Amino acid sequence: MTSFINTSEGNTIAYNQIIGKNTGIVFLSGYNSDMHGNKALYIEKWAKENNHSFLRFDYSGHGQSSGKLETTCFSDWYQDSEYIINKKTKDKQILIGSSMGAWIMLMLAKRIPNKISAIIGLAPAPDFPKILIWDKMTGDEKRKLIKNRKISIKYEDGSKNDFSYKLIKDSFKNLTLLENIYFNGSVYLYHGMADASVPYDLSIRIIKTFTGTKDVKLLLEKEAGHRLSETHQLQNITDIIQEIKNKL
Repeated sequence: MTSFINTSEGNTIAYNQIIGKNTGIVFLSGYNSDMHGNKALYIEKWAKENNHSFLRFDYSGHGQSSGKLETTCFSDWYQDSEYIINKKTKDKQILIGSSMGAWIMLMLAKRIPNKISAIIGLAPAPDFPKILIWDKMTGDEKRKLIKNRKISIKYEDGSKNDFSYKLIKDSFKNLTLLENIYFNGSVYLYHGMADASVPYDLSIRIIKTFTGTKDVKLLLEKEAGHRLSETHQLQNITDIIQEIKNKL
């Protein structure tokens, strides 16, 4: 059953939570996605069967939470995430970040490591507005973006996303890959080599930024795309959780 919490920033965040006896798991969804995606629901089912606490939620401007996508940005979504994790979870959590959610996951690992036991990145896309959009644009394209206040990007699977200039500008003050990330828990990344939205070499770059931990693994799947939502891929994700659980 969906519940709601009001943050200190004035946002109303929709969330679903189950309470179990084993290590808590928090799912961080991607840009323009919500807590009802296949990965979130599959992991929740596994968590319930294995007596884990589990939290999934919608960022402001997403799903059932307050606000609009085009008027919110990464700073809002990060603040939502830190607030609800601090308010609704106990002890250290396993964070699972999907695409943009992995960007939030890395920020949380840097800022509240005392709340995190391990992190799992699924097709991780940290710093993507700068790395994958702004840095690839020509001067004319950048001027057009600033004038129109947004850019539309179409993907090979036929889907499309609009990204606001506010989001891109906000990303410049939230970059995670400019310096090393110290973290002493397990770090597992899972990326498709056929990902046309976020190239898998970004995961290799992420791994190189980590210090402190010696438990860093990257699973690459040759034919996989960005979503990692096929049955065997969902099973791979829960296998990763189980492997981490055995180390805690």
